[in-house]
Amino acid sequence: MTYPKIYIDAMLVNWGDRLFQEPFRHARAPRLSRAGLREGAARMREQLTRTLRRTPEVMVKITNKASSAQGMGAVRRHLRYISRNGRVELEDQNGDRIVGAEAVRDLALTWQLGGWGIPETSHRREVFNILLSMPPGTNRQAVRDAARDFAALEFGDGRAYVFAAHDDEAHPHVHLSVQVRGPDGRRLNPRRHDLRCWRWLFAEQLREHGVDANASLRRTRGVTKRYPSQGVTHMLARGETPMYWRAVANEEQREAESKAHDGVFAAWHEVARSMATSAVKADRAMAVSIVGFVRAMPVRQHAPVSDIRPETAPMRSDRPVREYDNQRDDRDQDIER
Repeated sequence: MTYPKIYIDAMLVNWGDRLFQEPFRHARAPRLSRAGLREGAARMREQLTRTLRRTPEVMVKITNKASSAQGMGAVRRHLRYISRNGRVELEDQNGDRIVGAEAVRDLALTWQLGGWGIPETSHRREVFNILLSMPPGTNRQAVRDAARDFAALEFGDGRAYVFAAHDDEAHPHVHLSVQVRGPDGRRLNPRRHDLRCWRWLFAEQLREHGVDANASLRRTRGVTKRYPSQGVTHMLARGETPMYWRAVANEEQREAESKAHDGVFAAWHEVARSMATSAVKADRAMAVSIVGFVRAMPVRQHAPVSDIRPETAPMRSDRPVREYDNQRDDRDQDIER
């Protein structure tokens, strides 16, 4: 049995939002017009396609959290580090290029005395140091251009920042240093949701520059690899053994990881069932791909999705569906994908 495309779209947006958002919890969804529902479903299909074909994932993180709260002394050291003491070109919010040790010192002095100023020592964070990275083999110029556009879109309100692209490691990456205070004095205070938005925006800018990039949660992909913090990474590089961090999870941690993935498997299950009942051939093919994708996840457990036969799976009608207003935009015709 197949269902109308608008119903499939509603289920896809509803369960797709849960799959690609964190935490996995139900929230009352806004009402969507037919056109809005189609746009949301189209974006969700694109996100699913990138995830299922394992498109390279962007990495965005805030680095040096402790030292960045110590005032201008720490800021000055970080500017020297990302510029390799002037040997690597910096670029600021105006597109001006900063090269040479003396130019980096002048920049630090400008940041210290200009605008709201930065004290030599401080108990508050004065600069956010952000790392934007892609896997080895990614076009380095595209990463730099995408980082420039990302910074302009996210911080281009008159806030001072500089960035540097590093080419001395396998992973193409950009260091972006952003002043906490904007021109109006308001301070940046990014939360986990903001970091997710930064990943989405950076991935979008990479795609604009011809790089296939994705920004999905590790949990959504069933990834269980344990990533060390920057401090642990430096300890391991020095041959030291961290006291608390372990590369391999113990039994208790594996059990907690398994439970944490329950919501993921439930969401993948419903997305697959919804797509399997679509009249569109491409949707049914995607349902088959979802089954294979989930079976191949690093997290292996018995889950309902593994028992789906996409060509015949029935639709459950007792699940909540995102509301939409079918009285709006009646003139628009459905677009089959």
